[in-house]
Amino acid sequence: LPCAASGNPPPHVACAKLGEPLAPPGPASPNVTRAHAGTYQCRATNSRGSALRNVTVTVECEQHGDRGM
Repeated sequence: LPCAASGNPPPHVACAKLGEPLAPPGPASPNVTRAHAGTYQCRATNSRGSALRNVTVTVECEQHGDRGM
């Protein structure tokens, strides 16, 4: 999950799905599945303090199956 923050001094940004260790944001996954759904936490920290935000991600999947063939 990409997340961004600005500040002075520039903050270090880390994010992860709740229950997983915080890490710097990486590239977006090209293959999102229902397993990616959940609450993600993003934290921005610098020498002046930190800010924390939680984001809930919902994944809607198209149903694949017999289409009358």
